[in-house]
Amino acid sequence: MSRRLLDNNFCVIPWTGFELEPNGNVKNCIISKDKLGDIKNQTIEEILKHNKALAIKQDMLEGRYPGNCDGCYFQEKHRGKNYNDISSRMYYAKEIGPHISPNLFGNKINFELRHIDLRWSNKCNQACVYCGSHYSSKWAKELGENIYSDRQQRDRLKKYVFDNVKNLKNIYMAGGEPLLMNENKELLNLLLEQNSEVHLRINTNLSHTNTGVFELIQKFQNVHWTVSVESTQEQYEYIRFGGNWKKFLQNLNSIQSVNNHKISFNMLYFVLNHDSIFDCVSYFKNLGFHNNSFVIGPLYTPTYFNVLNLPDENIRELRKKFMEEIDKKPGFMLQNSYENILKYLHEPFDKNLKATYNNLKMLDKRRNINSEMVFPKLYEQFFK
Repeated sequence: MSRRLLDNNFCVIPWTGFELEPNGNVKNCIISKDKLGDIKNQTIEEILKHNKALAIKQDMLEGRYPGNCDGCYFQEKHRGKNYNDISSRMYYAKEIGPHISPNLFGNKINFELRHIDLRWSNKCNQACVYCGSHYSSKWAKELGENIYSDRQQRDRLKKYVFDNVKNLKNIYMAGGEPLLMNENKELLNLLLEQNSEVHLRINTNLSHTNTGVFELIQKFQNVHWTVSVESTQEQYEYIRFGGNWKKFLQNLNSIQSVNNHKISFNMLYFVLNHDSIFDCVSYFKNLGFHNNSFVIGPLYTPTYFNVLNLPDENIRELRKKFMEEIDKKPGFMLQNSYENILKYLHEPFDKNLKATYNNLKMLDKRRNINSEMVFPKLYEQFFK
């Protein structure tokens, strides 16, 4: 692995990969602040050679910290130095670094495709309360919005990916919901023929496993399932609108039964699960999942669901609860998550619980559901 990847400012991704957004925007990765271009107006080759992409590389080569990558630098500032859990930057150093020549970083022009993060469209059967039309077609339908997605331009990018499929070392499938996307079915069939050792990461709500995509993924050995869930039972079905808790558990059991497949839970922490997140973690631990299976982070937007909207006295109580959990020394990703949230609970924030209440009521009316029945403690404490 190149010694450059040990530098605190350096990342392998600008030389080896990209992320495709559902609206056609292309970024270095999902953490990046700004887009490099979009496939509506440029080919992927043009985007990866554009001045924006080259400027990021030049900054890294000269020891600077490009602002586009502030997300990873921020994470690393508050976490221990560990390749397993610190940031996307360090994750990709571990996953992709050993598979490339150190000469690749000789200049900013070089590029060899090794990683792709594909979000082909916003096609999704859930409309999670904190999401929106950009990443969910169910949200878009509910709001009467249309998110741009052009098949001809997607096919042009797909050809570029498929032409390089033998060289790929790491693939991240997200969306929308990746198990619903035909493009992923095509890609997986090709990978089985030409590159079955590739490492797959699947970010899924795990609601549909009869689409053909799920069955193909089962045939790979190097698979990491990142399952999006942060609550249980009726709270799960409210937060992840369109989801079915019983069906979710059946599908979770299906992937648990596959030998060697890794499973993590990607959990967001916010107003609606501020006091139930620990019960949710306990639920999955009782199913046999390890403390290294949990990645929990604070929800930043929409701001009206941010946990910091809660009154200061309640935030202080939450700090105590997280400190108690940390004192139990759970270790691994779970402890890392609790420590990060505890730090976040000290951040300044302009509170607006009225906006929280108003947006819950708007959701209830539009979806013909009742948040007060699902979250009675929330209403008793804050909305009476």
